[in-house]
Amino acid sequence: MIAYWVVLRKLRERLATPIDAIDAEKLRTFCAGQTRCTPIGELRPREHSTVAGEIKSLRIVPKDGSPWLEASISDGTGTIIAMWTGRRRIGGVAPGKRLLVSGRMTPSGMSPRLTVYNPSYELL
Repeated sequence: MIAYWVVLRKLRERLATPIDAIDAEKLRTFCAGQTRCTPIGELRPREHSTVAGEIKSLRIVPKDGSPWLEASISDGTGTIIAMWTGRRRIGGVAPGKRLLVSGRMTPSGMSPRLTVYNPSYELL
């Protein structure tokens, strides 16, 4: 009888939790399982790092006559921006895809968000 109440309580908690919170927890769990990766929330500027995450948004930024592909990548602990210069698209890189990104994380102006330029990447 007690197990029944425990199951009902867990079900009620799950139904009351917003979908965004459930998705963020699943993403944190997935990214934490990747070896050799640093959580985005623990990154330090100007250090070479590898992070695992999911592309939340993708856009083309016109810069000095040459397009830059900008991806916003999140792992549930934070967000970074990956920018590939001179690219309009990269095969397999799309919103919702998970990937590993490696490069030197640089501060981007007044924003606390870090940016990595021309990173190496691996689709997961």
